[in-house]
Amino acid sequence: MPIANLLAELGLMPLRAIAFQAMLLLVAIALEAIVLRQRLRLGYQTSVQYAATLNLLATSLGWILFLTLEALLPLALRQQIISYVLFNRFYMNSWVDSLPVILVVTAILAFFMTFWIKLQGLSWLVPFLDRAPVVAAPPPPSSSRRYGPTRRRQPTAATQASPYTLAVLQANALSFSAIVVLLLLQTLA
Repeated sequence: MPIANLLAELGLMPLRAIAFQAMLLLVAIALEAIVLRQRLRLGYQTSVQYAATLNLLATSLGWILFLTLEALLPLALRQQIISYVLFNRFYMNSWVDSLPVILVVTAILAFFMTFWIKLQGLSWLVPFLDRAPVVAAPPPPSSSRRYGPTRRRQPTAATQASPYTLAVLQANALSFSAIVVLLLLQTLA
């Protein structure tokens, strides 16, 4: 098949968006591997494997959800999305004034959905790979006699967060912060 026929079959490809997504994935994997290694006391290779698997899972499910919901949106809003993905600018139509609110709400929803997907993925991944992280030891009891009994009280299971939850939350927050900074730098350039 000649290259001209191949390009005609492919149509318009958002190569810039694909390359930028790949770069954002690499940044997120690197930052989240650092946090998972420190918080869960995993080895270098294991933390990178966990971070890569969780990010690829979240990204794949995110794109599937995006492509499903995008088909249900009104035509004017779909034009805005296509214009931004392909040309890095918004199309002037009736939605242009409400886009900042839509972007902020979408970003917040994406953060929490990604956090939940990564948390569920980690809970499935740990037994599957048979590599449980080391849980941190509880702090030593206070030496004060006057306030000792109240300080030594251990938190209940309902109030104590899982080390997985805190590690995934911190990793997700760090990677989302870095991605927001990179997106802002990309729009300024």
